[in-house]
Amino acid sequence: ATSVDTGFEPLPDDGAEDPTADELASLVDEFYAARTSTESLGSMGESDGGVVFQGEGDPMSAAGVVVDTVRLVAERRNGIAFRLNTLGLCGLDDIELLLSSGVLTRGDADQRRETRIATVSVFLPAANPNKYKELLQPKIDGMGFGDVCSFVARLAEAGVDVECTAVARPDVNVGEVKALAMSLGATSFRTRSWIGPSVE
Repeated sequence: ATSVDTGFEPLPDDGAEDPTADELASLVDEFYAARTSTESLGSMGESDGGVVFQGEGDPMSAAGVVVDTVRLVAERRNGIAFRLNTLGLCGLDDIELLLSSGVLTRGDADQRRETRIATVSVFLPAANPNKYKELLQPKIDGMGFGDVCSFVARLAEAGVDVECTAVARPDVNVGEVKALAMSLGATSFRTRSWIGPSVE
């Protein structure tokens, strides 16, 4: 969806502050309050696609804001499933903050009716360190393939629903990426279509 479709636009590149948890929670609340009867979420919310944390930056770089946003929304609304889209390149402190926050669903069916982060979706573009570095070109000093693998494994060990995604590029063996993701403990794997030029 484009900014015209959603009403959302990138923040101006003029030093504007990142949104706070209060601002994000208010946006979520406004969205759900504006739903009309023709946009039914279903009697149990089964038609609700939920809310996704994603943007030009990685949400895990503001893990505290993510956690606080979910907590604030949970105080106002029940049954909203959040998804966190991330590269998984973050420090141990941020991982522990996320895991200890109580905002992650951990396999309990009853928890799925509560407002929580239901899924963490991790972009895993390749199955080996060299291809990963070539494709992603991580901008975080010292972080790379091993860190994203550790991130997936740590969350999976904690019972979090982790989805891994990859792009079906001609120069990537998606089968190998899927095998790696599942061996790390991911519960699902999704392939995105390649829409770029042919790759030699």
